[in-house]
Amino acid sequence: MKKTSQWILGFYAGIITLAFSMLLYSFKTMNETFDEITVKRINIVDENGINRMVLSNQEKMEPPIILGKKYKRALNPAGIIFYNEKGDECGGIALSKNPKTSTYALALDYNNADAIGLLSQQSNNDNTYRSGLIINDKDTSGKIGSNINRINLMSNNGNSSLVINGPDEKPRIIISVDSIGNPLFKMLNGEGKIIQEINSFD
Repeated sequence: MKKTSQWILGFYAGIITLAFSMLLYSFKTMNETFDEITVKRINIVDENGINRMVLSNQEKMEPPIILGKKYKRALNPAGIIFYNEKGDECGGIALSKNPKTSTYALALDYNNADAIGLLSQQSNNDNTYRSGLIINDKDTSGKIGSNINRINLMSNNGNSSLVINGPDEKPRIIISVDSIGNPLFKMLNGEGKIIQEINSFD
């Protein structure tokens, strides 16, 4: 009786192992076409299993990985994260919201911080909004999350502007047109003093 029980258990164990192996093989060789698929997260990996792209909802979004180390996000977005061949985050599309603002952004990164960003942002409490392009220099010290903001091309509550900053992130050139169409050009020194100004009233 004991030998019979062991044989039955062995038989079922073999069947389960075979079924599991066939299931794994079917996933590896699957090449299907779907009209629709509903998931909470998709990982696209390379031949070594390293993430190269992650599509995720807010709850399952991967934390940022920079130089092989994971960091905590200030706010988890839904969206798409891009990774380089080492598995470090190198950009993405983020759709995020907090009690104050909704932000939709496309970012391309240096290896330690944001490099270029396109964003659209609006308040959830009033009618304020802004959208534009942000370009940063790389902080060559290698400090994680650190960059040097150099160029901002922005539309902000009906006012449009191009602001070019020095290496200290202080504005040096400002070209703007306000919400009623008045143009303005400013050049500033390192202390923030205007050294030249041209406006529509000159």
